[in-house]
Amino acid sequence: MSPIRLSDLAFTLEAVLDDAFGQKAIWVIAETSDIKNYPDRGYCFLTLVEREAGRETLAKLDACIWRRNYHTIKDFERATGVAFARNIQLLLQVAVSFSPVYGLRLEILQIDPSYTLGNLERERQAVLDALVQNHPELVWVEAGQYITANQLVSRPAVFQRLALIAAPGSDGWRDFRHELAQNPYGYAFIVDEYLTQIQGKGAEKAICAQLEQIQASTIPYDAVVIVRGGGSQLDFGSFDTYQMGKTVAGFGIPILAGIGHERNVSITDMLCHESVKTPTKAAAFLIDHNRQFEESCLILRERLTVVAREALQTAREQVDSETERLRFVMHNYFRDRHTDLTEKAVTIRHLDPSNVLRRGYALIQRNGSIITKRSAIKPGDTLQIQLYDGQVTVISEQSAF
Repeated sequence: MSPIRLSDLAFTLEAVLDDAFGQKAIWVIAETSDIKNYPDRGYCFLTLVEREAGRETLAKLDACIWRRNYHTIKDFERATGVAFARNIQLLLQVAVSFSPVYGLRLEILQIDPSYTLGNLERERQAVLDALVQNHPELVWVEAGQYITANQLVSRPAVFQRLALIAAPGSDGWRDFRHELAQNPYGYAFIVDEYLTQIQGKGAEKAICAQLEQIQASTIPYDAVVIVRGGGSQLDFGSFDTYQMGKTVAGFGIPILAGIGHERNVSITDMLCHESVKTPTKAAAFLIDHNRQFEESCLILRERLTVVAREALQTAREQVDSETERLRFVMHNYFRDRHTDLTEKAVTIRHLDPSNVLRRGYALIQRNGSIITKRSAIKPGDTLQIQLYDGQVTVISEQSAF
């Protein structure tokens, strides 16, 4: 068999592939790898691979996104909140091309965001189902909503002492601390920082380790706050893991999550005590909670003032009424006593011995002692008879018997 030139073989392959795939768009499912992105030039080179469950590579082809379709990367990231990066399984529309110089390559025309969102949701749902099945005492479903032990932890009337989990020097850490310090009400917070890795490989283990340290400290924290600034959906992968979900759901202190996303809700958001969108809003939540408590105290103070004023007025009226009644009773009492005294005075005057003697009675005495019985008089006793106008002395001449 006579050999042929390499260019002839390449041109033949080009013709065959163009005849089979030319002007045709094909949808394929593949995983990204070895991405070389050039945003300033408007094109991107990458490798598409297919792997088995054991991660054995079944197929691998080079691919590219040219300038005319480069917008598909931004469109995909905007629709999904997922950064266009390696190791993402995508649904892609591609065109097959072959160059005698550059070889076989797939040109990416479109990326279907709904496929990626569906995959993320399926993965998240699998984690939630496993948590409900394996830890029903920590996570359960009521009326279609996930309920956790952490959500049922009592919320303090006022948030004062906080444990903050954040990346050191990060925007999320800075925004949270600034918002808390600049609150318009002058509330003071004690914040203990537990700084650690928040994103990337192993981030969930680092966060869970900090939560374990907080629990072991026995410090009576009012809440644990986990904050992180904005980023792609892949940056939030640590908040969608089984380990993170289990730790958050069963934590004994209220956990407030402000992990900086506007699109998707992570498993941590769903299972923690309270979730807000950003670190700034996490600080605002704490401030507003304390403000509500202060306003309720101010309302109670006003109500107490009104009730006290009304009670004092009622008491004053009761005192005035009782005083008037006492005055009336005392008046009648003293009047009756005065009448009694007057009658007794008249009686006493009538019983006055001088008045009795004036009416013709006499008082018989012997040696200064009054004699009331005639048997007490003996013959020869010297007696004094007291009359109204004077005293007469007489001698008894015979016995009273």
